[in-house]
Amino acid sequence: MRVLVHLNNLALGGAQLNAVDIARTLRNRGHDPVLFAQGVDGPAPLVDVAADHGLHITVAGGPDTPHREVRRQLQKLADEHGSELVHAWEVRAARNAYFGPGRMGRMPVVTTFYGIRMLRGLPRHQPLVLGLGALMDEGRTFGHQDVRLIEPPVNTGTDTPGVVDGSAFRKELGVRHDELLLCIVTRLVPDLEKDAGAALTAEAVRHLDDPRIRLAIVGEGRSRERLQTIAASVNRDLGREAVLVPGQLADPRPAYQAADLVLGMGGSALRGLAFGKPVIVHGADGYTAIHQPGPLVEPHASRCMYGFGDGSRDPRPLAEQIRALLDDPDRRAELGSWGRDWVVDRFSLESVATAFEQIYHEVLGAPPGPARWLLDLEQMSRFEFTKPVALRLIGR
Repeated sequence: MRVLVHLNNLALGGAQLNAVDIARTLRNRGHDPVLFAQGVDGPAPLVDVAADHGLHITVAGGPDTPHREVRRQLQKLADEHGSELVHAWEVRAARNAYFGPGRMGRMPVVTTFYGIRMLRGLPRHQPLVLGLGALMDEGRTFGHQDVRLIEPPVNTGTDTPGVVDGSAFRKELGVRHDELLLCIVTRLVPDLEKDAGAALTAEAVRHLDDPRIRLAIVGEGRSRERLQTIAASVNRDLGREAVLVPGQLADPRPAYQAADLVLGMGGSALRGLAFGKPVIVHGADGYTAIHQPGPLVEPHASRCMYGFGDGSRDPRPLAEQIRALLDDPDRRAELGSWGRDWVVDRFSLESVATAFEQIYHEVLGAPPGPARWLLDLEQMSRFEFTKPVALRLIGR
């Protein structure tokens, strides 16, 4: 199958990496995917990641390029490639596909949305793949006629204990072998409160005041400067380099391998588990919880390793969770082994790629045609044209 994969953006985020991994897996099975994304200001590390896998990303313009031009280039790529369907990742890509190659139902479109809250403005009469079981009912309530659940994949072949050497990463940061390294690998942005989780962990390290503990916050984004300021404050109070913000890694696997404990959410938390590390899950409103056998397993899985707290920003509960794991190496080992098995059984890349492959076959076997496309026209036009004009008129 010739599939045009429209990425959400070019950052090293979970959905984008998922899209590249799935495209590579399907390519290795004999299919022909091509990748497309709108350009960004500054570096586009995902282009290099894709190239390392033998995949080329066509980059259209920059972040301010008009939608019409982006869609013209998307259509041009579809024509040159002979694409049979478009796989759109997230909202903007879905709209580009709807008004571009999918216009009047000329080409089938499959949309994947791996967000934690449903958004309006997605086509309701095309297949919609959600990554969170907790959103399935909400997706139907929003009027989507064909909602599927495919949980985000983890490449458990390349994300596995011992596949890379973490000692060089620890040495580069100056972390001794007898110190305990906490790692957060994430985009340093306010989205989903990713930066808030990192900031809360830094405050927990301040509260613990344990000379064994070092924290590395690995990533890039507009919140990095604020997190560096928080790290400097913690380090000043503790009199040592307890919190480090070293920047982004094109290949973050050495950070996972080097960690004694991983903290985070979404795909990053799953990757930590794949490396056999104990994981503390971050979420909104100060949520943190150890991922362990028991009642939290399904809530974490249904929200892709995310949770909702009570609004408290008190670092003491998180500090106690960290202390409980770092003071008990046997428990860390048990949780690491259990977490690795859990991820392999439930989130393996091969099984997820097979699920998408089946959807592609279904869609190509029953193309939508213009009738279904027209059913979405009023709603899509409202979000494409009416809502932006209204927001401009009221000065937002």
